Amino acid sequence: MSNIGRARALIRQLGAAGTKVFCVCAGSRNSPLLAVLGASDLHLYSFFDERSAAFFALGRIKRDGIPVAVITTSGTAVAELLPATIEAHYSSLPLVLVTADRPARFRGSGAPQCIEQEGIFGPYAETAVDSWTRCAPLHINIEFDEPLIDEEPGTLRLPESAPLMEDRHSCLSTSGADRQECLSSMERPLVILGQLATEDRDRVAEWTSRLGAPIYAEALSGLREDPRIAPLAIRAGERMIARGGFDGVIRIGGVPTLRFWRDLEHSQRELPVVSFSSSQFVGLTRGEIHPIDHLPVMPRRERVDDFLALDAEKATAIGALLDEEPHSEPALFRRISLEIGVGARVYLGNSLPIREWDLFASWLPRQWSMEGNRGANGIDGQLSTFLGWCAAGAENVAIVGDLTAMYDLNAPWVVPQLAEDIRFRIIAVNNGGGKIFSRVGSLSAMSPEVRSRIVENSHDVSLEHWAAMWRLPYNEPDAERGVIELRPDAGATKRFWGRYDSLW
Repeated sequence: MSNIGRARALIRQLGAAGTKVFCVCAGSRNSPLLAVLGASDLHLYSFFDERSAAFFALGRIKRDGIPVAVITTSGTAVAELLPATIEAHYSSLPLVLVTADRPARFRGSGAPQCIEQEGIFGPYAETAVDSWTRCAPLHINIEFDEPLIDEEPGTLRLPESAPLMEDRHSCLSTSGADRQECLSSMERPLVILGQLATEDRDRVAEWTSRLGAPIYAEALSGLREDPRIAPLAIRAGERMIARGGFDGVIRIGGVPTLRFWRDLEHSQRELPVVSFSSSQFVGLTRGEIHPIDHLPVMPRRERVDDFLALDAEKATAIGALLDEEPHSEPALFRRISLEIGVGARVYLGNSLPIREWDLFASWLPRQWSMEGNRGANGIDGQLSTFLGWCAAGAENVAIVGDLTAMYDLNAPWVVPQLAEDIRFRIIAVNNGGGKIFSRVGSLSAMSPEVRSRIVENSHDVSLEHWAAMWRLPYNEPDAERGVIELRPDAGATKRFWGRYDSLW
């Protein structure tokens, strides 16, 4: 079969599997694919950087619920897809990777732009369209020999209908242990809500409110500010968990981000854990995982009013600290949350924004749609994912740290290709480096100078010229699209955390 014929057959096959959006990274070796796609009615986005393209595709998958493909040329271009592939794997997302390759006879030869592409993504991707589960990435490596364009591409038209992703719960392989027995043994359980799909939130809110146990709701659950769980929500932060005397943990949603979850492997290892999730990953070296729609009927637990009263007292004290240090970083996160409109789409970047939002964002019910990349918890491609996730007719807001923004500086390349009615703001909280490490106890033995220079990557960089490079308004809150750079006061932040620590 000709190169063009093989390219056409592959695009048809991917279209039948639901792929109608392609992020194209042009090169010579993938020119047969580009020729066929260029003569099709498929939706194409053009990128020069494969890593950004793949993370943009993840955002579009999250937004639309259908597979999205990335097309690359051969060589190291393929390797640039690995970070997004890992994120898609641990998030159970159907990212399609189509990599053009030189013929197999060149493998191992060191010929130009020839690396070992077959199986390059190892356990992170499936490799056959016909048996693809759509619960994980798919990698198709297609070889093209010279001459690359060996016939006219013709016109390619695919059917309008496209199957949505498979039922996410079909990705799960649950253990055979008796979850009901484990749950029944928990007289004073803690419920932790991780990242939840929109369609799961009503079921989870109703189930947890009936159970009556204290709830730690992370922002990405979408239920943190929900009035239905408000009487049971822990508002003073995860340090309250140590005061609860809990005898078990029920996790619902994605793998949690809070430190307590990691402690379940060590200092809290005696606590039983049962997880309900659309993800196949337990997130620990122990415990069970079950589909969210398998949440069992359970008797209501006795309210722990003493614990909830103490939590309310601590939350009030924290609120007072925020009022007294309005220029601190935690107070900045509260202010941002108060200024974002009702019904907005809010994307939280890695690590510090997620943790400080969980701790200090407003608890007012705002009906936000929350999103973030927490499959592998990486700093990679956060802005690219956000831009892929942006939707028309809504306020789209990304909140990231300065290093996270710098890690994805070419993300705005795609902005001119977005629909004109997509509005977005990128809010970068610039605290001059990776300040999340300033509060990591294991690093306390380092001198402040060494920690600042080597660990925190301290800097005095401004993002103003970055915004100008992409012709995005800078620090213009009323602009339809733009970059907002906020700088918390370091002294106020240090004072806040010192007083915060004294509360405990």
